[in-house]
Amino acid sequence: MVQNEVVDPAGTPSYVHVATPLSTGRRGPVAKRRFQKGCFVKETDGRMYSMYYVDAQSPDGTTASKRVRQFLGSANQISERAARREHDRIMQDVNRRRGSVAPAYRGQTFADAARLWREQVAPNLSPATVRARESAFKLHVLPRFSSSAPHAMGVQELQHFATDLRKFVSRKSIINILSSVFAVFNYAGRCGMRVPNVRFKDLELGTAQEVDAPFFTREQAAQIIHAAKEPYKTLFSVAWYTGMRAGEILALTRADLDFDRKTIRVNKSADDRTREIRQPKTKNSVASLPLPSALEAVLRNYFHNHWKPNPAGLVFPNRACIRPRKRESVVQYALKPLLRKLGMPDRGGLHAFRHGLASELADASVPITVLQTQMRHTDVKTTLKIYAHVIPQSQRDAMERVNLTIGTEIPIGTANAT
Repeated sequence: MVQNEVVDPAGTPSYVHVATPLSTGRRGPVAKRRFQKGCFVKETDGRMYSMYYVDAQSPDGTTASKRVRQFLGSANQISERAARREHDRIMQDVNRRRGSVAPAYRGQTFADAARLWREQVAPNLSPATVRARESAFKLHVLPRFSSSAPHAMGVQELQHFATDLRKFVSRKSIINILSSVFAVFNYAGRCGMRVPNVRFKDLELGTAQEVDAPFFTREQAAQIIHAAKEPYKTLFSVAWYTGMRAGEILALTRADLDFDRKTIRVNKSADDRTREIRQPKTKNSVASLPLPSALEAVLRNYFHNHWKPNPAGLVFPNRACIRPRKRESVVQYALKPLLRKLGMPDRGGLHAFRHGLASELADASVPITVLQTQMRHTDVKTTLKIYAHVIPQSQRDAMERVNLTIGTEIPIGTANAT
């Protein structure tokens, strides 16, 4: 409960108690502002007022709700119908500025739309995707919009929401949270519910701070593979030579390897938490990849000398040979100790092999279509980002030729002759 200022026509302040409910997320509270209808008041002397609440910043920097009483006019100046229209216009503007959303009829709220998505769409998605969506709903979206009408969650309301979130979470997290909202909108719209036509391009989320993903160079990957013991030597080899994702490697079976055609079939993935075998990350993830001769030799040796047969035919089963190994265990107990032993930065997981292969291919100036096919990127923009942080050898050679043509062969540290 807070005390807020009430301003009457004479300018005399008084105070009333109001409560603005807060929904507390993991990283801080985000105010849930009620949609206001306000109060239209006509006094006995004919004067008419619009009464509502606005956000006001206190001297200490906190935001509180302040009650406002706005004079609309007297009966001899404006009709009551015109005054009520002006009151409605004022309330629309107040609600837009506060990011308040109109409540919905029962069965047509965002919570209802989310429940529909959860029941009919979520079972067809990967457990990891569902966990991420549910986390966004629980911590951020539903506390703010559970009783809101989906069609009322327009650009201004979602922009207000994103701006509030930026105080507590990263830009990438905001994109993931909004993706959950748009996923609900997408299915609700196909089911006949009214939804807004809002896209990421309509919102301002700030400048992305690009962070280079850790990756292993060819030399580092060779050292890691050479120093590793089985089955990790073969597991790391598969990671480097194919660029497969961790879950795809751990779900690999003997039936996926075709030594005659020299291919590796990628059509499933092991969930990080449950280790259940499921569909891959995207439709583009399903593919047949080439099996290089060097990797073929490693795999043949592994199957002949180290592999343990198991009912599922998993290439890398756990010790009990009943389900896939856990990615976290592979990184914590096999990869990280090797990195420390070899004196390498302890910041790369299994994905660093994938990024390393992509960087190696980009550095070799392979066609972008080849890199996208090998990495199985759905969006070519993801592939282009790899080229953006890699300086290919062709570019280095071109710059060396330019330097030679103008005779700039001055030893480093030598002053220019005058």
